Amino acid sequence: MSVNPFEADPHVASRLQRYGAERAGALTQAVVPFLQAGILSAEAAAELVQRFDLADVSDLMLLLLPLARSRARPPISRFQVGAIGLEADSGDLIFGQNVEFPGTHLGLTVHGETCLATRAFHRGTRLAVIALGEAHPCAHCRQFLSEFAGSDRMALIDPLGHRLTLGQLYPWPFDPAYLGQSGAVAGRDHWPNLTPLAPMDPALLAAGKRAHTPYSGCPSAVLLGMRNGSSVAGSAIESVAFNPSMGPLQAALIEALARGHDYDDIASVTLAQVLGGAVDHAAGTADLLARIAPQAPLHVQGWTV
Repeated sequence: MSVNPFEADPHVASRLQRYGAERAGALTQAVVPFLQAGILSAEAAAELVQRFDLADVSDLMLLLLPLARSRARPPISRFQVGAIGLEADSGDLIFGQNVEFPGTHLGLTVHGETCLATRAFHRGTRLAVIALGEAHPCAHCRQFLSEFAGSDRMALIDPLGHRLTLGQLYPWPFDPAYLGQSGAVAGRDHWPNLTPLAPMDPALLAAGKRAHTPYSGCPSAVLLGMRNGSSVAGSAIESVAFNPSMGPLQAALIEALARGHDYDDIASVTLAQVLGGAVDHAAGTADLLARIAPQAPLHVQGWTV
């Protein structure tokens, strides 16, 4: 076990204990009707804090961690990770979890904290607080989180009573500034002049414009067509360290799972990218699809930057 150099506030743990298992269970049941696509609105969160006489929204986040863990998809490790993020601007709560893909290499695994950051990015928002079982994300996640502008001020909390900033946990990061970049900014079109080579679904083009790919110069996105007629898009998010980076199919799958879809619900997949560019997602996308959704045909489209 690693050594913890940080002090926790014992009042947080004792307060959570005083709420008791019965109240925590009732709270979990009360949340479910409010939870839409893995999002709990700020208004619903405030109502639940008041109804269950909680100290604040941080306690609500910590008490709901078991519910977040129950959404995890780790068929290989069986190690469930749940995380809940507080959006800085909206006050909404985002639920995240780890996702593993059997039959592929372990590098495609999506960690709970990475899931949260990806979901917030696609919603055009930034995270102010992340609640975890223990407030020390793995080095992979610390590197991924550091890609986002202003992330050093992000707080991480846990039921033990820790409240730490990412800057404290990762005080000397290899950040985007090392390669002359300012980091990912949620809600910004990073590639506003992206031009499709053929007619393209507007949702796919919009996802491509949002992609954070300053290091390769190759924006990419995936659009999942679902059997119920809906669609889910995902944008690539590169890291200054290259690995970890978020592929567009992984990003789209994160959102699809959050919305209650399963892999069998995927009817078609369209990947759009810079054809002949420094980064090519076609082979990796086809390989992952062959393992999780072999019924879904893959279409590849191109665009210019």
